[in-house]
Amino acid sequence: MNKIRLKKQRVYGPDVFLQEYKGQLVVQKTYRHRILPVRTLGMGLIAWEAFIYSKLAGIKGIPKLIVKPDRYSLSTSFMGGENLRETRKRPDNAYFDEVEKIITSMHARGVVHLDLRNRRNYGIDDCGMPYLMDFANCLYLPWPHALKTCMARIDWMGYLKIKYKMNPDLVSPIEYKRLSLGQTLSTLWLPGKAFKALKNIIKQLRS
Repeated sequence: MNKIRLKKQRVYGPDVFLQEYKGQLVVQKTYRHRILPVRTLGMGLIAWEAFIYSKLAGIKGIPKLIVKPDRYSLSTSFMGGENLRETRKRPDNAYFDEVEKIITSMHARGVVHLDLRNRRNYGIDDCGMPYLMDFANCLYLPWPHALKTCMARIDWMGYLKIKYKMNPDLVSPIEYKRLSLGQTLSTLWLPGKAFKALKNIIKQLRS
């Protein structure tokens, strides 16, 4: 099969394709065709993401690392379905129960995702079950300490935001209180605002 682009092409991000590899469908992420500074940064991100996948191997709902053909690229198993940004399905309790299991297992392996506020990082397969994607910006914190606890809470806040957006009827009163706290804290998160401003500047320069 021919490559199918899965993500809009951006000068600062990777190309992401669906393609066939040794008889199976895989998702390839590559910085191979980016300009040198982005390609160099991408090389580090690819190495880091491959390392994270090695730590998460065997967890249900996490894609498997299939091959790393060069230092700028990696391919993972294709999980099917679509992401929560594009789906018209309404995830149910079974979906969110499984997401919580994935997050709990991920944290137990020392991995904190840090971008679970993004619906594109949640998949829903053909059976309505979840998987998580895009581990390039994760932290690896294998030992219990205050920093890991704090970062893990960011993941759970992000998850609750998605749950509320996709099916607010399933959010419990306790979860709603936690969500409200997370929304308050996010307004004070200056690095996030700075990154958003930088992205807007890049868009203006390209237009």
